[in-house]
Amino acid sequence: MRNPADAGGTDRSAPGSGGWVRAARVSSTPRDDRLVTMGSAGAVFRPLKASEAVARDIVTDILEKGYRTGDALPNEASMIEQYGVSRESLREGLRLLETQGLITIRRGPRGGPKVGSVDPASIGRMTTLYFRMAGASYAELLEAWEVAETMLAERAARHPDAGLRRDLMAPYLGDHPPYDSEGVDDFVEMHAGFHARLATLAANRVLELTLPSYGLIVSHHVARVDDPRRLYGVLVHDHHAIARAVVDGRPRKAREEMERHIGEVVAATAADLGERAGGPVEWL
Repeated sequence: MRNPADAGGTDRSAPGSGGWVRAARVSSTPRDDRLVTMGSAGAVFRPLKASEAVARDIVTDILEKGYRTGDALPNEASMIEQYGVSRESLREGLRLLETQGLITIRRGPRGGPKVGSVDPASIGRMTTLYFRMAGASYAELLEAWEVAETMLAERAARHPDAGLRRDLMAPYLGDHPPYDSEGVDDFVEMHAGFHARLATLAANRVLELTLPSYGLIVSHHVARVDDPRRLYGVLVHDHHAIARAVVDGRPRKAREEMERHIGEVVAATAADLGERAGGPVEWL
């Protein structure tokens, strides 16, 4: 079985035939090596801090009042009066929401808080801290990515609306798939866009928000150490095969094609990460 640090190239072996994802499962960090306790430690029943409570109330008002992305929220003085909290608690609550991308804050006389967006990338960025504290390895992250994406592909192919499946997958079935090979950021965004469409077809907003976060972490880290555009041919070929299986309503085929796809990208990712492939997930 290959060492993750030695993996490279692509491997179109059949699902379940081996490959680095399988190796990751036996080379993961042993559970008894954890330095930081994993568990609720009473956090489930811990009362909210004032800043957390005001953050919750702001989100509630955003939804109940029908605010949309980009809409301005009330100014600081108005929110202090509305929520009955100190300036310090309000600002801390706003920072919590800003860190998660749920609001944006522009400084200056014409600034203030505005409604942001719900982005799996923000979830991924935060959970990376938890993975780091738990001692989770890149091997475990890559295994979780495979589990998540194969599940989403299978669910996407099971979506009852054939028209929606066809519309969302159509860009990846044509002669000119929507990939910009000029800019790295655009390329990564377009690759993530394909997986985001599959997540939408999973028809479960909790899965749509959480499962893609693993792949977004991987994409971000790979883009920091190498140029992912060299995988252009692999992505075009694999995305076409997955999209075809989804449009045709073939869940098993979609799952198998996704498993092949992730296996190829994982092999390339392990080579990019080098010695870090067997090490802990970092917060980048």
